[in-house]
Amino acid sequence: MKRWMRAAIPFAVLTTLVSGTLIVHAIEQPDPDDPEYLAPDQVREISGGTLAERLRARGVTVERATSTEAAVQAATAADAAVTLFVTTPDLADLTAVRRLPAGSTIVAVDPSPSALRRSGWPAEVSRTHWTTAVTAPFCGEKLANEAGPAAVRKTEYRTPAAGTTCYQGALVTFPVNRHSVTLVGSPDPFRDDRITEHGNATLAVGLLAQHERLVWLDVHTPDRPPRTTPPTTPPTWTPPPGYDETPQPWQTGGIPGDGDGRGEPGDGDPGAPATPATPPPGDGEDEGLGSGPMDPPLLQSLPPALWATLLLIVLVMLALAAAAARRLGAPVAEPLPSRVPANETMLGHARLYQRARARAASHDILRTAARRRLAAHLGLPADADSEAIAAQAGLPVRYVRDILDRHPPESNSDLVEAATLLHRLVRDVTEPHRHEGEQS
Repeated sequence: MKRWMRAAIPFAVLTTLVSGTLIVHAIEQPDPDDPEYLAPDQVREISGGTLAERLRARGVTVERATSTEAAVQAATAADAAVTLFVTTPDLADLTAVRRLPAGSTIVAVDPSPSALRRSGWPAEVSRTHWTTAVTAPFCGEKLANEAGPAAVRKTEYRTPAAGTTCYQGALVTFPVNRHSVTLVGSPDPFRDDRITEHGNATLAVGLLAQHERLVWLDVHTPDRPPRTTPPTTPPTWTPPPGYDETPQPWQTGGIPGDGDGRGEPGDGDPGAPATPATPPPGDGEDEGLGSGPMDPPLLQSLPPALWATLLLIVLVMLALAAAAARRLGAPVAEPLPSRVPANETMLGHARLYQRARARAASHDILRTAARRRLAAHLGLPADADSEAIAAQAGLPVRYVRDILDRHPPESNSDLVEAATLLHRLVRDVTEPHRHEGEQS
């Protein structure tokens, strides 16, 4: 039980620390479903009221829209270029923004890979980080250089289109049709509690003040267009006067000149089972929505930080298991850390063998020590067999063999008997005069 606790406690402590770190990190991350998330009409920690006030002070008209369709209608009302600020790209209908006036600018905050696929924009996520980092622009964009270092590097993007890439991929701008799209890898520059840090304010205001009007898309629930469903009642058609309703050979599958007018099953034969028509591409949605590949499965959707954490846990567990292992490989002899009386060492070893019930091992140790003493006393090599020892000592071979080559003991009494015989044999050979004196 103690050994189990010694191995389980480090794992429990490590699991608690890792779980607590993940929970705290998840709590600290802003939730796009939260109504306060980058909302322009309130000033909270994760809201965008401070940014909206700074934009109005700069002369920009800020219009809040609570749906993608309302944002597009507001943008197209004046028939002039506007800036569309998409705070939650994963919840908005990015396909509807194609109807914006020419020259408009779209600023999307931290879109996910699935949101980029639905939008049809020529961009993809190249890397994600555990948390937002501050980095320099590292580009020639005037707006980014005026802002300087900013906290935008959380998600990095890459695009094959001709555009600009700043902040090591965290700020990407590229043209799409008649518009300009800017992807920002973190919401920190737009938040009320982060806008005053570093160059966040200059960067956020510069991105959203490119036109006189700003449409702020404030969506916190999935904003998807309704699916287009086929009509429940098929349309009726009235034949014109004089129309012959008799089926023609080409309608029934027959070949002109066949005579019977019958065709192969499924080729227009009324009695044949109808072949289902090939469904149109897509899943019933409007083609204008852009039917891209489906979202990746659950395992592919997990962030890379989770896999790195799991790998770290596995490595730590392997290290702890190796450290807690009793031995790796064959046992080696090590010097004692301090001087211990021989009697105490012998008793300690004996108790260990007794607890382990290692009778065979104990007998082998005693027998090996006896052979070593006998061979050294008789001037024989250390690996001398029982016959050589008996011949040199002048004892019967059978007597020596029964003591040195007997089977391992099966009980404690057998072990005591074998130890007694070994001790007597060594005494008879090494101390013959003392033995004779005792007999007399």
